[in-house]
Amino acid sequence: MPLFLVGSSNTHIYLWEFGKDRATATYGVLPAANVPPPYALASISSVQFGPCGHRFASAALDGTVCTWQSEVGGRSNVYPVESSICFNGFASDVEYISSSGSIVAASGCSSSGANVVVWDTLAPPSTSQASINCHEGGSRSISVFDNDIGSGSISPMIVTGGKNGDIGLHDFRYIATGKMKKQRNGDGRSSTDGDQNKNGMLWYIPKAHLGSVTKISTIPRTSLFLTGSKDGDVKLWDAKAAKLIHHWPKLHERHTFLQPNSRGYGGIIRAGVTDIQVCPNGFITCGGDGTVKFVSLRDS
Repeated sequence: MPLFLVGSSNTHIYLWEFGKDRATATYGVLPAANVPPPYALASISSVQFGPCGHRFASAALDGTVCTWQSEVGGRSNVYPVESSICFNGFASDVEYISSSGSIVAASGCSSSGANVVVWDTLAPPSTSQASINCHEGGSRSISVFDNDIGSGSISPMIVTGGKNGDIGLHDFRYIATGKMKKQRNGDGRSSTDGDQNKNGMLWYIPKAHLGSVTKISTIPRTSLFLTGSKDGDVKLWDAKAAKLIHHWPKLHERHTFLQPNSRGYGGIIRAGVTDIQVCPNGFITCGGDGTVKFVSLRDS
């Protein structure tokens, strides 16, 4: 079915079907359990369907990550199947990892520096989450490669982007087990030293963009991925080679907006690239300048 999800600033998520004049279902995110009343309404920062479409995950600006059952047509104020406060700052993005639809990876910001969390929703609460310290100031975007694009068929690679324009590549197996692996820096050198390697990164590029990395999208059945940033640039990378393939400077002009934050107050944001979606033969971007653009990868 041609369904799509819409997250809003009033804690609600709406499931729509193309051609209909009203939402098929409404989902209500409960206030975070550690926030005293009166509750602030946390904006939804990301929604993502699971691999089979019968479930989806959400991230909210109060740090809450939820999973939902999507086969609930005609219902309203549906509560999540699972919910967890993964960050004490904000949650910015969420992705499913495995084809089972039970493991999600989320990016966000915590005072402890644990800004990427992997959550197995079927595991006991005491052992269900693993986190890594990376991206000073918070991780803004996350994307997961196909299972066969990694160091093993059951260990997909996860790529994350940070507030300061840095990007890192992680192996899911090392996040889950806490084991280390040699890091490959942006200049191609390998190292076993440094904080990033201690956190299990396969490689790390500290200044991939001049502004915050606002969106990461992997290209199916390849080791390539796209990054978009607050400065309006889009870049194409090869994860296995740890190198830049192509750069589209100022694909979107940066604009400034007033937006509510997780505490209910207005905040100033500057938006360049706001989303990237991969499609056959290329990708589509949208930005703070109000434009939507198609870029052909064949021409590039």
